Amino acid sequence: MGSTERLDHLDCQILMHLQRDGRSSYTALAALCGVSEGTVRKRMQRLEERGVVRIVGVTNPAKTGMDTVAVIWLRVERGRLSEVVSQINALPQPHYVAYTTGASDIVAIVTVESQEELVKFLARDLSSIEGLTETETSMLLRVYKQAYDWSPWPHQPPQFAAQEDSAVEALDEIDLQIIRYLQRDGRMTFVTIAEELGITESTVRRRVTSLLERNILKIAAVINPAQVGRTTLAMIGIKVDRQRLGDVARTLASMTDVRYLALSTGKYDLIIEVVQESNEKLLDFLVDTLEDIPGILRTDTHLLLKLSKESYDWGVAKGVCAAG
Repeated sequence: MGSTERLDHLDCQILMHLQRDGRSSYTALAALCGVSEGTVRKRMQRLEERGVVRIVGVTNPAKTGMDTVAVIWLRVERGRLSEVVSQINALPQPHYVAYTTGASDIVAIVTVESQEELVKFLARDLSSIEGLTETETSMLLRVYKQAYDWSPWPHQPPQFAAQEDSAVEALDEIDLQIIRYLQRDGRMTFVTIAEELGITESTVRRRVTSLLERNILKIAAVINPAQVGRTTLAMIGIKVDRQRLGDVARTLASMTDVRYLALSTGKYDLIIEVVQESNEKLLDFLVDTLEDIPGILRTDTHLLLKLSKESYDWGVAKGVCAAG
């Protein structure tokens, strides 16, 4: 999954504080870490340039009308894997694409606004890619857990409110433009956004505060797992005794190694993404942890060889925009 960069104590301190508040000011970070503001600025610049962390705005799909999510497993003709991955990456709907082992060559996650749009994507966009030999789609009925970091520290980054707090919210064009800027750079200053949009800084500040309080937007510190010593990633499909589904999901959600957990249709009941320090640690997780959970009937493990695309910009449904 890539080479590991050595991080010192100050690097780790900065990353931990950014996980708690991705927009924490340099002054606040300096005070928390006991160093100068200039030192924090230099360290953050280095961490970002090395690809250790990026701060991004992440929208809540349920609040923005983009609540149809699917995992697609794809098989490819021999010799055409890189070509097919490049074509999938170029499509706007897949926000996650990885090379994988197992029965599939590629796994992709797409987020769209409706099942109708998903059907169009599968029938029109995917079917036009030459070299694909087989696809299998699992719709995700509910995302139980989604963490945006891959850090070794025992801190859970911001997560969206519970399933019941998921009514679609109306957004106007200013909201959408602010979201787009923060999706590119979650630490972009309110002054810069205001200048770009031709509005006041106080308006931007008020709008962002509202988006955060309404659980429409989160500012997440996305940490590259390979850069913090977590070089083994896997997506695991799990078949569960239906009577124990809730208990199994709660148990998995409580595990720090499980960074993504969703209820799925198709051949799996649950799909999880796991990050580990090594293949040996992954084996320990499979044998010593998963096998001890009552209710799990079968697991299929897909080792993720390389993340080719990982975007947190999954758009906003057309009907969410309020009339201007």
